[in-house]
Amino acid sequence: MDLFGDLYAVDKAQLVTRRENLLDKMGLSEDAKRRAGKYSGGMKRRLSLILALINDPQIAFLDEPTVAMDPQSRHSVWDFLKELKKENKTIILTTHYMEEAEELCDRVGIIDHGKLIALGTPKELVSQNQVKNLEEVFIKLTGRKIREE
Repeated sequence: MDLFGDLYAVDKAQLVTRRENLLDKMGLSEDAKRRAGKYSGGMKRRLSLILALINDPQIAFLDEPTVAMDPQSRHSVWDFLKELKKENKTIILTTHYMEEAEELCDRVGIIDHGKLIALGTPKELVSQNQVKNLEEVFIKLTGRKIREE
């Protein structure tokens, strides 16, 4: 964390505060002294999120930040991302979890075979496609069968 803070030229005092705050929010305070190599997969994912946000960016690109997380960790990350939204941070999130996109995103783009095939709020997409949720939108627009490459 200190290395990433240094790479982003974060002020030392600010880095200490930011590090402690992020460790607390990600539930890693008690494990902060352990080597990251000994962390579980979910803990490593939460640490990756801390590293991505250590410099308090206005815009963050997060690529599947909750993959392989247990439900408690996943919802903790969701709560944290909601806090960032309240702070007017912009989060660009990629995910295969449609319930995650529905819960967190103001706008959703669905990409199929490298092409943007839908864009709108989760409610707009659900309404336009006359289905119950975003997962059903995705299935309807991309096809129900698993396609061969």
